[in-house]
Amino acid sequence: MKPLAWMDEALCAQADPEAWFPDGSGQHARTALRICAECPVRTECGEYAQVIEDAVDGRRHGAWGGLSASARSRQTPATAERDRQILALTAQGFTAAEIGDRLGTTGRTVVRVRTAHRRTEAAA
Repeated sequence: MKPLAWMDEALCAQADPEAWFPDGSGQHARTALRICAECPVRTECGEYAQVIEDAVDGRRHGAWGGLSASARSRQTPATAERDRQILALTAQGFTAAEIGDRLGTTGRTVVRVRTAHRRTEAAA
């Protein structure tokens, strides 16, 4: 595989590659996701993972872009954009109800996205 320019900045390149493809024990996945949370190219990595996984067979495996395989399987471009908007509006001080109204989603979804984001940040 020919490396892409952003790969030079990837923190995973400096760590044990086995951590990104866990054998079922949760420890490897947690280690990988902590490193991913600090990575400056997490977005590019996640986009790349989606492209190559969709091109092969659509199955998700390993940690890419700060997400586990199961989290990526639930993520679509539309939900990723919605989640980015939720976090941006949260940073601006909007309530869950206000964000839900603006984006046409429920306050419960806003809270779920915020909680998942806090967990990702805490794992870092």
